Amino acid sequence: MYDFDEVLDRTQLSTSKWESEIFRTGNKNLLCFGTADMDFKSSPAIIDALQSVVDKGHFGYPYKRDSYYDAIIGYLDRHFSWKISKEMIANSVSIYPSFQGIIEGLTEEGDEIIFNSPVHHIFKEVVTANKRVAVESPLKLVDGEYQLDFNHIKASITPKTSMYILCNPHNPMGRIWNQDDLIQLVDLCAENNIIILSDEVYAGLIYPGESFTPLASLSEKAAMNSITCISASKSFNVTGIKHSLVISENPEFISVYKEQLKKNNEYYGESIFGHHATEAAFSNSDEWSNELMEYINGNFNFLKEYLKTNLPDVGIFQPQSTYFAWLDFNYLGLSDNDLVNLFEKEAEIIVTHGYVLGEGGSGFIRWNLGCPRSVLKMGLERLKTAIENKK
Repeated sequence: MYDFDEVLDRTQLSTSKWESEIFRTGNKNLLCFGTADMDFKSSPAIIDALQSVVDKGHFGYPYKRDSYYDAIIGYLDRHFSWKISKEMIANSVSIYPSFQGIIEGLTEEGDEIIFNSPVHHIFKEVVTANKRVAVESPLKLVDGEYQLDFNHIKASITPKTSMYILCNPHNPMGRIWNQDDLIQLVDLCAENNIIILSDEVYAGLIYPGESFTPLASLSEKAAMNSITCISASKSFNVTGIKHSLVISENPEFISVYKEQLKKNNEYYGESIFGHHATEAAFSNSDEWSNELMEYINGNFNFLKEYLKTNLPDVGIFQPQSTYFAWLDFNYLGLSDNDLVNLFEKEAEIIVTHGYVLGEGGSGFIRWNLGCPRSVLKMGLERLKTAIENKK
């Protein structure tokens, strides 16, 4: 029903993912599989909702209607059996800005904050910029599957550890942490008075046959010792709209977070487009989302078969979520700089390189599958040619 094969007219677009990279490199021939956006139009329900706002022609400070909250509450219950209330919901302009208020409000300067690498480089950047100590606990790779290394996590905890930032589903490899992992993490953090900040922004991008459990939905212990960040941004391709949700059953956590918003008046006004896009995404875009993930799954299978046939030494990891493929190119024996040159200069492809994502990322790349299959095929063919030319 939805045309994910459509290649958009880039002369009508201006994006960080494509146009910014073309400007940076001066190469109009680039194919871009880096930045975490999709090359698809958003769901028709969202487009219609935004067009309705434009047609009314009034763009003043918005008011959140009951339907806005009903959409969020209904989506989380419908998809994840996570039952929340309006009082548990706060906002930000996007996921990472909300980290600042959470970190500043619930930890002290000099505190240690644990997270698992490789992960988006902003995790470390935000922690250190807020004058806290970033502590990487690398994921371990067992039989081709990434796992939380609880021995390393336990060894990383000190009296200064006050927060654990969980990425679930995990960016870059699309791993969903199972309920046993989450329960063990909740118990460990509760025993050590460590608050869990759970980044669940990719929760709407679940592969067919997989399931996702929000950490806070596990138990009262989990709910009262965590604060969750979600958004329609990644799942419905509305990252430019700048609206996100901060959710916690612990009234103190929400109160402290809202108090932090007073530092820049972020609690007032917000984005009228963010409100309407969020409501439309969570209330009336399920069918689009389901078809999207069928297409992403098809893209991954296409990539897997292409690499198996043409570049069989590339390591491939089966994602459970997101629109990323996490690929291991260490067999080439290249330095990270040489790997960047192989992709960007020789193959004329932009990807996200693993070395910037922390320990365990060197020699890996994150390939964005949120694109028409014809573009994916062109990128893979360029990569194949570039690698063959190095032999």
